[in-house]
Amino acid sequence: TQKKKMKIILLFFFLIVENWESKYFTPEKVYQFAEYLYKEGDYVRAATEFQRYLLFFDFLPSYTDSIYYKIGMCYRLAGNFQKAIYYFSKIIKEYPKSFYFYKAYYQIALSYFLWGKYDESLQFINSYLFFINQDEIKLKTNHLIALNYIYQKKWIKAYNFLNIINMNDSLTLLLTQFAKEGKNLPRKNKFLAGLFSTVVPGTGKIYCERVWDGFFSLITIGITGYQAYKGFRQNGSHSLKGWILGTISVVLYLGNIYGSIVSAEIYNLKKEEEVLNKVRIFINVNHP
Repeated sequence: TQKKKMKIILLFFFLIVENWESKYFTPEKVYQFAEYLYKEGDYVRAATEFQRYLLFFDFLPSYTDSIYYKIGMCYRLAGNFQKAIYYFSKIIKEYPKSFYFYKAYYQIALSYFLWGKYDESLQFINSYLFFINQDEIKLKTNHLIALNYIYQKKWIKAYNFLNIINMNDSLTLLLTQFAKEGKNLPRKNKFLAGLFSTVVPGTGKIYCERVWDGFFSLITIGITGYQAYKGFRQNGSHSLKGWILGTISVVLYLGNIYGSIVSAEIYNLKKEEEVLNKVRIFINVNHP
C-alpha cells in the first residue's frame, strides 16, 4: 500500500541520516574541523566548534585546559579580547597546574595590550611577573611591558626598563632602539612657540616648521594692523575702518599665538606617531 511504501522510504532516509551523522559528527571530526577553521583564519567559527566539541562529554576531559587555551586564542585573534580574557582566566582559576597556566597569564596581559588598555595590561603583569619560572614567558612578558610603555609614549621609562633587564635578544635590542628614538625625538617647546609669535606674529609657526602658515599669519596680521593704523590716523578714534580692521587684526594676532602653541603640540605628536608607526608595522609582522 501507499502508506507502507512511505514508511519504508522514511525509515531508509532516517538510516542514511543517522549513519551520516554518526560518521561526520563524531567528537574527533568536530575537533578536526575546528582545527581546520583555526588554520584557515576563521577564528570565530573555530571557537564555536571547539566549544561544541566539549559538549560531547558528560564530564570535561583532563585536557580541557588546552581546549580553553585554543578558544581563548581564537577570540584573541578575532579581536574579541573580552571573551579571550574570559577563557584564559578559566585556565588560571580551574587548572593551576596546567602547562598553559603561565601562557594564559601572558595571553591575558597581551589581550589587554591589544585592546588598548595599557594600564590594565601593566597592572595584570605586575600581579604575576614575580612568579613566572619559564624563561620564554618571562622574556615575552618583559617585551610586553616595554611595548606598553612605548604605546603610552613613556619613552624614557621604556628605555630604562629595557636597559635594566639587559637582554641581548634581537627583539629587546630593537625595542630599545625604538625607545631610544622616541626619547631623543626633536621636540618643540610650546612656551617658546607662543612667545615667538607674541613678539613677531607667525614666527612661532615657522619655529614649528610650518613656514607657509607662519608667513601667512605675519602677512595677514601685518596688513590688517597697518590698515587699522591708517584708518585711525586719518579719522581718529571714530574711524569705522580702524575699529573693524583693528578688531580683526587683534583676533588674528591672538589666534596666531594660540595656533603656534597648538603647532608645537602637533609637531611633537607627529614625530612620536612616526616612531609608533614603525613599532606597529613591526608588531604586525612579528606578533608578540
